Amino acid sequence: MKTFSLLSSLSMAAAAIVSPPTNAFNQLPNGYTLGNITWKGNVTNDGPEVSFTGPSFRDIEAQIFQMNPSFTWPEQNTTGLSDFPEKSLGHLTCDLANFYWAKKFRIDDGINYLKGKTGRCYIEAGPKVCSRISCSFHSAIFWCNDNDTPLWIDCGLWSQYAQNIVDACTIDDPSQEVKGQQFDTDNWNIIVGYSEC
Repeated sequence: MKTFSLLSSLSMAAAAIVSPPTNAFNQLPNGYTLGNITWKGNVTNDGPEVSFTGPSFRDIEAQIFQMNPSFTWPEQNTTGLSDFPEKSLGHLTCDLANFYWAKKFRIDDGINYLKGKTGRCYIEAGPKVCSRISCSFHSAIFWCNDNDTPLWIDCGLWSQYAQNIVDACTIDDPSQEVKGQQFDTDNWNIIVGYSEC
């Protein structure tokens, strides 16, 4: 019985170490808040551009498919930042205070989901306003605006910036966890880390 109690106590202590703190749930770092995102693009071959707004890109995509159930994202053969020669990366940090880790393989899934997304994406004026553009199994990718004006960018940039974070910030141990923030010189950024979803 004493052996069982000791093992039980050790298990609970280990769970406390690896579990995210309660205040990590749905919390962005450094005072960032969640806002809406708008997508603008074509949903039919010969139709005009349309726009949809929602709290996440999954919500946007649901609206697109509601309008055109046979819609497909175009195939993209290239996935590098060389496709966006006008862009200039800012600094990257893996040290996000008060922000918890995500599982790398789940973030990889999110990056693959975002690859090939075309169109222009809009985020509300900041500073420090974000939209959750991908999230599954508590592992999220956020797009954040630090400008005091709204912002339009090419949606295809998201996956590239998130990949930079994965490449630079993944813990090199069996946990394979990742968190980080990649900035752009136009005063916006991508954040990767924990979120309750």
